[in-house]
Amino acid sequence: MTAPTLATLLAGGAARLEGASTVPTGQGTDLYLDDVLFASIVVDVAEFRLRDEVGAAALRTPNVSASPRGPGWVRFAPRQLDGHARDRALAWLESAWRRADAELSGVAEPDFGDADGEDPADFEDDEDD
Repeated sequence: MTAPTLATLLAGGAARLEGASTVPTGQGTDLYLDDVLFASIVVDVAEFRLRDEVGAAALRTPNVSASPRGPGWVRFAPRQLDGHARDRALAWLESAWRRADAELSGVAEPDFGDADGEDPADFEDDEDD
């Protein structure tokens, strides 16, 4: 069995993301959610537009560098598409899609609540009572 290329892997991942569309660029494929570009793939290199904290963590990962596209973008060029590289690529693809979705929803940065899944804003400070 032949291992998938990064482009093939991410095309399959994008097909599972609601509302994601692919646009051929002549060199590769750009991925959009409505009119928000969230990823770009050229052969065995992918670029993702990630939330700041995710991008900062990604930059500490092998085969990742800042993208010339600008702030928030990282460039992933794995030397080998092993299981770890596949997992990272798919996770960053989904994370970039989520950022685009939050942007379209008018949410600058999604608030995922605390570790228990509770929104801290739901709790009032009872000390003043």
